[in-house]
Amino acid sequence: MNFFKILNCGFTRQTPNPQTHQSNSKSHPNLIKRCAASTHDTIRIPLELVLSGKSNKFLGFTLEERQRLGIHGLMPACIRSDDEQMLAIESNFFSFSENVARYRYLRALRQSYEKLYFKFVAQNVKLVLPIIYTPTVGVACTVYGMLYRGVTGIHITKHDRGHMKQVLLNWPNRSRTQAICVTDGERILGLGDLGANGMGIAVGKMELYTALAGIPPSRLMPVCLDVGTNNKSLHEDPLYIGLRDERLKGDEYVSFVDEFMETVVETFGNQTLIHFEDFATPNAFMFLSRYQKCYCHFNDDIQGTAAVGLGGLLGIQRITKKALGEHVILFAGAGSAVMGILYLLKKELVSRGLTQDEAAKNIYIYDQSGLLTKNSKKIQENLSIYAKDMKPIKSLEKLVDKVKPSILIGATSAAGLFTEKIIRSMAANHERPGIFAFSNPTSKSECTAEQAYQFSDGKAIFSAGSPFPPVEFNGKRLTPGQANNCFAFPGIVLGTMTVLAEQMPNEVFLLAAHELSKIPTEEDLQGGRIYPPVESANEVALKIGVEVAKYLIENGLAKRALDPDEVHDHIAKNSYALEYGSALAETWSYPKMKPNPSTAALHKELQKKK
Repeated sequence: MNFFKILNCGFTRQTPNPQTHQSNSKSHPNLIKRCAASTHDTIRIPLELVLSGKSNKFLGFTLEERQRLGIHGLMPACIRSDDEQMLAIESNFFSFSENVARYRYLRALRQSYEKLYFKFVAQNVKLVLPIIYTPTVGVACTVYGMLYRGVTGIHITKHDRGHMKQVLLNWPNRSRTQAICVTDGERILGLGDLGANGMGIAVGKMELYTALAGIPPSRLMPVCLDVGTNNKSLHEDPLYIGLRDERLKGDEYVSFVDEFMETVVETFGNQTLIHFEDFATPNAFMFLSRYQKCYCHFNDDIQGTAAVGLGGLLGIQRITKKALGEHVILFAGAGSAVMGILYLLKKELVSRGLTQDEAAKNIYIYDQSGLLTKNSKKIQENLSIYAKDMKPIKSLEKLVDKVKPSILIGATSAAGLFTEKIIRSMAANHERPGIFAFSNPTSKSECTAEQAYQFSDGKAIFSAGSPFPPVEFNGKRLTPGQANNCFAFPGIVLGTMTVLAEQMPNEVFLLAAHELSKIPTEEDLQGGRIYPPVESANEVALKIGVEVAKYLIENGLAKRALDPDEVHDHIAKNSYALEYGSALAETWSYPKMKPNPSTAALHKELQKKK
């Protein structure tokens, strides 16, 4: 519903005072005419509502809207079309040379003109995504205290124990909240513990819910759990916005998050989707397991990355015509991203008839201690199946020479880890080696697109977590793929919210990976591109959202009564409208009313009593 259609409860009407007009008419013959012209019935909606961030059309208000809403004269005579509004925003956007400055401008735009902001993002995904998402959002989080301008989400501190419901109910859209993105800021991208500054990540993720999947922002709540930070520089930063305490640890920390989860469900219902973002790896896996059967939740760093990662591996299978189980895959890093991909990859291979041992046979893991072997110390339980019966190898270059991987995946935040020697070795052993540099932001990438193509003589199938520009090599334009989580989580969330599911089974992430892998065309594959272009992320979200919703319906996990064939239309009908529409309430005509037959008789009866 158009926001302005609910505002008419606040109007007042001005009426003339006949006595005042009559007494002054002799000395001021034009006064009656002037007063009459100024006292027409006028809707007086509170100005703060008309010009609030959610409803302000800026120079898009028509002349009639300006006059009837009582805002005529508060802005210049210019009335801009939607296209002209977008042109003005784009001109402002490009007037800033630094990406952080562009981020600051977009934050101000979101605060003041919400619908214009989302329309600009949706129409310029490729342009805006690197600003509100990786890589710029990471830089913005490091200086978030300086950029902070107003309410963007809910901050719950460790001192709010026992009062979390009161805090959550302070959210302006509390009655419509259906999804929450929560972070404790301990592992922001590859930047580490940023504490309360991590709110920027939660806000950015939820904006992509709206811009890419059409989920109304009024249903979304970004949350930062401020449990302190171990980042000493933030304690000393005069502009830091969070608690200047050490982080909660152990049982006290787990109990705090438990209370948050329980309070969310108590406040908003069992179907509330809870998106975990940028928790430290051990905590991320612990909470994922702890809440698996209790809540509708997921961890994007683990499961969203896994869906995108597996989607890319399935794309390499399409290019090489070689079954995924036959590829030798080497993972550099053993954090949440790698562990998530490993889990989903194993699930995929087992679904093809392999045993778990067979699925793990061609998968190698390298971390800061070297190759994971059976003699490695402190092997995590869920990684033990990948430990090899081999002598330790500390050097990644030597390991690549030894095992000859056809696919190399990096999630280490170690810039330049994939050296020229490693890339040339892979190209020497494989016609189309797959190279994934997943680490964000760009400055943390294991190698650049140019290095991957140059050192492999143009043979590499290269993708990265952050955007890299196209590369000209031997007269051919090579466009790197972006293994961006925006290809997974908006669609998965859309499908889950559409049917009001109370759980998110692992199968929806497997389904998303397969749907993603089908999108690149044969022409894309011939050019080595295994991910769709970022500008088509809206279409990807819709496609995945529809399939996820259908899966949940068909497997008895949907609480909303929808037939699978109704899903697409239901999503389209309930998507966030990027157009303002009329700012005036709808009017309609009535037929002429018949007079009350008893009026005359009642009037006579009253006259007799006088």
